[in-house]
Amino acid sequence: MQKEINVILGERVKQQRWRNNMTRETLAERINVSPRFLADVEAGKIGVSIQTLKTMSVALKTSADYLLGLDNEPKDDRKQLLQLLERTSHKYDDLLGAILQELNQIEE
Repeated sequence: MQKEINVILGERVKQQRWRNNMTRETLAERINVSPRFLADVEAGKIGVSIQTLKTMSVALKTSADYLLGLDNEPKDDRKQLLQLLERTSHKYDDLLGAILQELNQIEE
């Protein structure tokens, strides 16, 4: 029997929140909902609007498809970036290093 979409969404939101070392309160604040609302989402009791799903996927650094159970793997931008960099010519190493430094400062 297939799981209800709200249950899948809730499980995956909680997993991604943990992966990002984020408290429920922090995520709730970032997506502009109450911690109680987020707790209900994580419990699979309620769903979310498309706008909240979009905001949630950005805050959790994953795709909406993953959160909805349409993809089996969470989006990993860093992994994809590293794979791309491995295929890039070494003549761009200095430029890429400078870009990565800037990106790390943005993350902090």
